[in-house]
This record gives sequence, C-alpha cells and structure tokens, in this order.
Amino acid sequence: MVLSWGLCAAAVAQSQPVPTRGQMLYDTHCITCHTAQVHWRTHKQARDWDTLTAQVLRWQRVSNLGWSDSDIHEVAKHLNQTIYQFPVPAEVRRITQAR
Repeated sequence: MVLSWGLCAAAVAQSQPVPTRGQMLYDTHCITCHTAQVHWRTHKQARDWDTLTAQVLRWQRVSNLGWSDSDIHEVAKHLNQTIYQFPVPAEVRRITQAR
C-alpha cells in the first residue's frame, strides 16, 4: 500500500512541467504586485515584443533587481508565452534557438 502511494506521488511529481528561469524570476520577484489582471488591463504598456521587453527592463530597474539581459529576456519570454502571444522578431528567435 505504501509503495503504491509512493509510486503515484512520484508519477505526479514527474508530470509537473519544470518551471523556466523566466517563470521562476517572475514568480519570485513580480507576482506579488502583478497579478495576471495587470497584463490584461485596457491601458497596458506592452503592445508588442519590444515594448514587453522594455517594460520588464523598466520594472526590474525600478525594483533594483540587477537582472542580466538574459534574465530580462527570459521573463519577457515567459510572459509572452503565457499571456501576450506577441510575434517574436526573427533575430530574437535565432538567439533563443542558439542557447
């Protein structure tokens, strides 16, 4: 009985997707103030990939997080994949694929 419970728990743990670096950074530093609703508001500042990246850069500076360019890109990528769905410029896709 205990063995089957352990196997079930292990199967559930394995089925959970591994969070991306962007998701972990966002969840750690941003989610307390930025619920999903802030991204859906009428007067949102992110209107495309470039303005989304600019907003991530802006807010990490305001929060004095000291993120690298890679961290900013990863958070923008996470937000774009989960919320915005903006077209990503070809040069950004090439950089991402090279990693």
